[in-house]
Amino acid sequence: MKHIMKGSIVGLIVVLLIFLLILPVLSFSFAGIVLLVMSFSVIFVGVGYLTQERGKITHRHAKIGGVIFGLSLAYLVIGSIASSGIFRAEAKYQMLEVEEVVFDETIPNVDMDNLIIWDESDAIRFGEKLITEKDPSLGSMYTISKEYGTLSVIQGKPYWLFPLEHSGFFKYMKNQSIPGYIKVNATTGDASFVDEEFTVAPSAFFFDDLKRVVYAEYKDIALTDYSFEEDENGHPQWVITAYTHKTGLSTSNVLGVVIVDPATKAVTFYAKGEEPSWVDRVSSMEIFKEHLDDWGRYVNGWWNPSDTGKLKNTDGIGYVFKDGSLFFYSGITSYGGDEATTGFLIYNPRTGQAQYNRISGSTEQKAMGLMEELVQNAGYTAKYPYLININGEPTYLSTLKGNSGNVVGYAMASVKNYRAVAWGKTLRDAQMEYNRILVAEGSITNILSDQYDSLEKATGVVSRVGSTRDGYFIIKLTGNNTLYIVSSDQHPSIALTEAGDQVVISYIKTEETEKIDAIGFENQSIE
Repeated sequence: MKHIMKGSIVGLIVVLLIFLLILPVLSFSFAGIVLLVMSFSVIFVGVGYLTQERGKITHRHAKIGGVIFGLSLAYLVIGSIASSGIFRAEAKYQMLEVEEVVFDETIPNVDMDNLIIWDESDAIRFGEKLITEKDPSLGSMYTISKEYGTLSVIQGKPYWLFPLEHSGFFKYMKNQSIPGYIKVNATTGDASFVDEEFTVAPSAFFFDDLKRVVYAEYKDIALTDYSFEEDENGHPQWVITAYTHKTGLSTSNVLGVVIVDPATKAVTFYAKGEEPSWVDRVSSMEIFKEHLDDWGRYVNGWWNPSDTGKLKNTDGIGYVFKDGSLFFYSGITSYGGDEATTGFLIYNPRTGQAQYNRISGSTEQKAMGLMEELVQNAGYTAKYPYLININGEPTYLSTLKGNSGNVVGYAMASVKNYRAVAWGKTLRDAQMEYNRILVAEGSITNILSDQYDSLEKATGVVSRVGSTRDGYFIIKLTGNNTLYIVSSDQHPSIALTEAGDQVVISYIKTEETEKIDAIGFENQSIE
């Protein structure tokens, strides 16, 4: 009996230490608590074996440990099989709410003033430069958090937010708090340091450790996607996706978010649909990918050896900036498909709802290859693209980077037309060239034919003309409030144009009326 008692005590102590280290979800919908029980049984039997005379263990001792271990293992095996796609394919398939829609009705025409131009690596580089300029000593005590950087929407514009992190245990003991965070405009690249002191962070220790602060309040739900966002008052907050399992031991089911104030340590749970309006994501990108995989895999149930109707994502998930909110997107291709998509899935991380745009075309990876072919002599590389709408044309937009990692240009590629690919050193250069190619290829959705005379035309007398530093001229016609942007590289005669000249400007009709890029330009007054 004393060996059983000794084994029990040692087992409980070790399991308690493991518990405090890994902080498992205290729910039988997760494997953590069962694995702890299995660990206890192994230690229980092991201690009994080591403390028995001549290394022998009693039958009763071994039987108790074996029964505990066997029951735990049976629970995991049976639970995993019962909750797998073999038996729960329908439930897994229905986790993603998908509506089939038309592309140009769901993705607004591109807003050049709010494009997500700078990716996470760019934003980190801007932040590191900012810290060096602000206070070189900060870099020795804190690091910019690469793991917890978050793309967020603040006042209708996309920003990267990066909390600072303690460089190590002794730096934490010395400083205790973190002085602020980095904020980078994803469109302009403008970086600023926000002086907002806080203590709760993933790199903190003891009672300032973010995961332990949350675990003290919520032990029976799983947490993922520790996002760093700003609330409506401009204060930093940790926003964490809370979920459980829908089918036994698998299939993530989002419950809501846990919001942690890093300064006050206040922890609040919001059920899905009840979160504050400033929260950008309730569901995580990882859970979206899981649901997307199941939606494509189980479209015709689990038993589908011929892969009939099965779909999958194109090995990448990107962002769409739509209606002032961030959405996830992924290209969709059939099983066995290589460089062609069957459409796109646009996913709302706040509601968990998805829209399927059925469009055949190239994958993101194929488009990146086409972009890089245009600039292969310069050796530029294309980053993972964003999906945008150019006058109804689904388009990939990517920044081009040189060997130093700096952005040296921009590229656009049509999803539907492999030949419609363009690049430029500025966004406007790229878009004007892209529009020209779309017209020549007959790919513009809202024009009637593939000839230039199908474009909208503005004919009139020039009232004002001005030039910009990047080689563009701005034309205003008498009696017309629209400003027309004309490239001097593409239309040299614009440099000779004066007020009073008779001109004809061709352009693609869009909802934009204030500024329009010219596709064609003719000065009829120049002999």
